[in-house]
Amino acid sequence: GLIAGYYGGWADDVISWAINTLSAIPVLFLLLIAVALWQPSAELLTVILAALGWVGTSRLVRGEVLSLRERDYIMAARVIGVKDQRILLKHVIPNAIYPTLILASMNIGADVISFAALSFLGIGTEVGYADWGQMIAFARNWIPSLATYWWIVLFPALALIFFTLGWNLVGDALRDIMDPRLRRGR
Repeated sequence: GLIAGYYGGWADDVISWAINTLSAIPVLFLLLIAVALWQPSAELLTVILAALGWVGTSRLVRGEVLSLRERDYIMAARVIGVKDQRILLKHVIPNAIYPTLILASMNIGADVISFAALSFLGIGTEVGYADWGQMIAFARNWIPSLATYWWIVLFPALALIFFTLGWNLVGDALRDIMDPRLRRGR
């Protein structure tokens, strides 16, 4: 995203094509295919989520860099002959990192929900891992007596909800802290 946004031209075309192609493939679909082909494990699911998790982030970074490269201080650095590598390291990356951190904090909850969904279906992590999806799946056997054993489903589901909500609130708080337009009003 950084290279595509800063240099533009054919680099932007090639990188954007690759990003758009990968973003057209649903991550959960690829997880299901991988679990069907190989033995499901936490490591396999982590590798797949990490291998495809960068796609949305790179689109965000590209958009940020496209807006940053037109700023006056970047153009002034170019005019006085500063090399692109130094401009990227000193000016572009520090200014483009904040939206990336916010998106990353919000993606943590989505990744945990993906793990829990696969574990609930019985194709996630192995039995024995402390996984909220497995806990909720094991509680299915107690559904006829759920009025008596209500906590078996409630607490893992609440833990999953609060974990995801917590990371979304962290991302929202980071946005509030790092957005200069919101700081002006204080």
